[in-house]
Amino acid sequence: MDDSGAPAAAAADPLPASGGQRRPARTRRRQLLGGAAALGVGAVLAALYEARPAVHDVPMPDSVRLGHLLRRAGFGASPDELAAYQKLGVAGTTQQLLNYESAPNPVLDRMTQLFSFDFANAHDLQRWWLMRMLYTTRPLEERMTLFWHGLLTSARSKVRADMLYVQNQFLRSHALDTFPNILKGISKDPAMMIWLDLQTNRKGHANENFARELMELFSMGVGNYTEQDVRESARAFTGYSLTYHGKQVNNVFNPPDYVFNPRLHDDGPKTFLGHTGNFTGDDIIDIIVAQPAAAEYLCRRLFAWFAYDDPEPAVLKALTKTYFATNYSIKALVQQVLTSPAFYSARAYRATISSPTDYVVGSVRGLGMITEGNTLPNMMPAMGQELFNPPNVAGWPGGTNWLNSGTWLTRLNYANSVAASQVAWPKGAASVQGWLHQQTNGNVAAAADLLVAQLLDGQIGPAQRQVLLDYANNAALTSDVRYRGLTYLVLGLPEHHLA
Repeated sequence: MDDSGAPAAAAADPLPASGGQRRPARTRRRQLLGGAAALGVGAVLAALYEARPAVHDVPMPDSVRLGHLLRRAGFGASPDELAAYQKLGVAGTTQQLLNYESAPNPVLDRMTQLFSFDFANAHDLQRWWLMRMLYTTRPLEERMTLFWHGLLTSARSKVRADMLYVQNQFLRSHALDTFPNILKGISKDPAMMIWLDLQTNRKGHANENFARELMELFSMGVGNYTEQDVRESARAFTGYSLTYHGKQVNNVFNPPDYVFNPRLHDDGPKTFLGHTGNFTGDDIIDIIVAQPAAAEYLCRRLFAWFAYDDPEPAVLKALTKTYFATNYSIKALVQQVLTSPAFYSARAYRATISSPTDYVVGSVRGLGMITEGNTLPNMMPAMGQELFNPPNVAGWPGGTNWLNSGTWLTRLNYANSVAASQVAWPKGAASVQGWLHQQTNGNVAAAADLLVAQLLDGQIGPAQRQVLLDYANNAALTSDVRYRGLTYLVLGLPEHHLA
């Protein structure tokens, strides 16, 4: 807080009027509290946290279920979106989220007209995707694109940004496709080919990098294949090459394309996972996806992405059954997860630490803010997640790794900047303060409840609420300062760092 009683921060730019560990580790709520305390910021947060209501011990009210669904299947919802989803109810919202293909996306349709994006520039690429997450009407589409980006990784530490743009568009267009289609497509994606050296794979000189990671990290996990399987798979992927369209000058957007070169392909017989034949790369993937290990690996990863780690055996068994019954449909699996009792269980609600992407996008989207997003990519690396640049082929470890002394303070500074931003708000309000004043007719105490309802499903304990009310009723501060401070306090509560 500054001398005025509220933290100072730079304002965001308004939108023009014309417009690692091999599997992400998650953590329990008390573990987060302990981690915060270890950072020296936990004393106040602990007192508030322990006073939270026992919402997990009883069936979730529909309003809480809806907020949980919108966070896990998207990035939260603006006030206007939340009102629309409340009319649909949980079941209707679930179906709308899942069946997004025909939904209009007016802001994103105009985005490249409103703004200039250089897709050969990493900052512009990151900004473009963050803006998509903020203003899409198809949040599950972007949520699944982020899932695949963290599983089928490629990074700008080795790959050009324009190729990563092409890959990102592929992952989006196939977000709910079948698993074999996704794996076959990513094996021919130029960014992936360069990331894992697949374009160097030649008959007689097989490069095993992609073949190994395809099984270890993308589809089955360690212990479900042999070194001989790696070698035979690598032979099947020989001949995968890239064709370039002339020299790239001054970072001009000009990504290469996949091409198969039969002269470089090893067409001899291969034995892979107990099958023998003159296999191609696509054949290898067909064999992989039919393995029980692949079914369990993918279902476990998908369930953890939306709900929690280590699902119960019965939950996992039901998912793997659907995997085979639907010919490996990702959409069928996601629908089963989002409609399962386990998804709305005590283990799932506010049970994982929000990723930096979730925190950055969720804070702005949840408040209905409009921004050009120029500063958003700059926040991400210091929080531990730079989009299009995971630390290694295993992706981001997640869980408690999202929080340390540096990332925690960066999150709070970001909350500061959101609370202080001068942005365009719904219905003509000119700032966070203006929006809150408008919605509550100047009742600062009511603003606290509004923020809690919008960002936290209304779920805080009486002690937490009293802290907010005491601040709201501090007559020594102007109402604008109190509105801004309340926003900062709610964005900083432990629950807002938990998905």
